[in-house]
Amino acid sequence: MTDGPSQTGESRRAAGRAETRARILAAAQELIPTAETSLPVSAIARHAGVAIQTVYDQFGSKGGLLIAVVNQIQQSRGLFKAFGEVFRSPDGETAMRRMIEATVSFWDGAWPYVEFLLRSRRIDPVVAREMDFIDRLRHAHYWAIVRQLEAEGRLRAGQTADMAADQAFALTTPTIYEELAVRREGTAHDAVETTTRAVLGAILEPGLAVAPIVQPPDWAALEQAAAARAREAGSDPARLSSEWAGSGPTIRPSGHGSEAS
Repeated sequence: MTDGPSQTGESRRAAGRAETRARILAAAQELIPTAETSLPVSAIARHAGVAIQTVYDQFGSKGGLLIAVVNQIQQSRGLFKAFGEVFRSPDGETAMRRMIEATVSFWDGAWPYVEFLLRSRRIDPVVAREMDFIDRLRHAHYWAIVRQLEAEGRLRAGQTADMAADQAFALTTPTIYEELAVRREGTAHDAVETTTRAVLGAILEPGLAVAPIVQPPDWAALEQAAAARAREAGSDPARLSSEWAGSGPTIRPSGHGSEAS
């Protein structure tokens, strides 16, 4: 059985669609760093050399294009790879430290894009809606980690997993990074260290001796629960990326305790 003309033609059309999609995404990434508070689809289409309708045919909506751009930036800046390290951590505190480092390092590495999104979400309802979507996914990651800390008995007395996840999320927002590293001209390393101290100080019981971890974290189950929670809130992780969870096989800790500050 040989490939017929129709199959060859379909392959060429698929390649053409992929090339057009890549060109549109590249155009958006080129324009975002110099945009002020708005970036119309028409400007992206013009820069990519395609019709406006072609953008909608490829991405469905302006929001769909934005999600695709964010996903590509996260992948290229190594965020999903960093998530893999987070969810192979031997305990909850190590995972939280790694998540904070991954998050703040991403704000630093992708700052021209993040800064535009912060400006744009205040005036553009489409950007605001999509950033809310992404924020719920980020919050779900923290919730999964906090659930592990709760299972280890590490949370402050009276602190619930929901409360601790809210605090970890709030203290790792890009506006916190902006104040620490952009406005005050600090380094990304300093921002990571300061943020880590703030988060751990807010959610962990002070002076509590860390007990040996008998049962290694089941990160896959925790992330599945977090994904279900995000979907209930209106944020399906699959819409962002199949790599969202980043959970690998759990590893058995070599000792107890956590990484040094």
